Amino acid sequence: MKGLIIRQPWIDLILDGKKTWEMRSKATNVRGEIALIRAKSGLVFGTARLMKSGAPLGRLDYMAHTDKHAIPEAMLDEVIENGWVHPWVLDQIRVLPRPVPYTHPSGAVTFVNLDPSVVAAVKSGGSVKDPSAPIGHPPSAMSYSRPSEKIDVEPTATQAPTSSVPTDYNGPIFVFRPETAQAYGRPLPDGRFLVLKDSSAMRSGSPNVKRDAHDRDRLVREGVLVSDGDNRYRFTRDHAFSSSSKAAGIIKDGNSSGPSLWKHVKSGRSLKDSEALCSESVA
Repeated sequence: MKGLIIRQPWIDLILDGKKTWEMRSKATNVRGEIALIRAKSGLVFGTARLMKSGAPLGRLDYMAHTDKHAIPEAMLDEVIENGWVHPWVLDQIRVLPRPVPYTHPSGAVTFVNLDPSVVAAVKSGGSVKDPSAPIGHPPSAMSYSRPSEKIDVEPTATQAPTSSVPTDYNGPIFVFRPETAQAYGRPLPDGRFLVLKDSSAMRSGSPNVKRDAHDRDRLVREGVLVSDGDNRYRFTRDHAFSSSSKAAGIIKDGNSSGPSLWKHVKSGRSLKDSEALCSESVA
């Protein structure tokens, strides 16, 4: 049995029966029963049958099937731009009474081949080796208005970036998900943009225009960015950039318009629109 890695909140929506299309950047030939793995948890939380890999969706198709993929209209431009257009259709979704731990192989970002002992535990109902392991699937830390995993995983994944939204920072939190990376950050009062610890950045992106590698190399030398799996860096600590575009460029590995690419984690509004709305309310 293979295990599919899915970030919150999308795995929660699947387990709750509110999402049956897992959106990915490419088709898959995998069919049949699969395990549902919550990204970064080391645990299998349920099973489903992967029925088919559908044709890529356009914007109108996306809007017509919101009840299946659960991605809001405010996110569609970002999702389509990043290529998350292939629906992996699931049914026979089952939640395990107790999550089953597994060993995550290095480099696995979409599917995991599960050991026979793990498969047996999953099929028998989910007894766990560690009695202190959580029961059931935890509530999502994110509003479901943000897309899922991008490990390959719908734009949010693992081992992709952390799936939960940080809560110990003042001010609104924004997210940027180019290719397989996922970064969280917030604007600072002095105009700089703070990227939060455990965000990830593309090691080698595919932008139209590359940025000068000097700044990225410096961040690597200083230990701010460290290698984190397949073609990604991870931020070891919070880091303030001179602007949201500078931050986005480092994360995407190419020239980027930060004000339009950073999206509010709850509303889905761009940083530019959010700041404009804030200015209007103050006025």
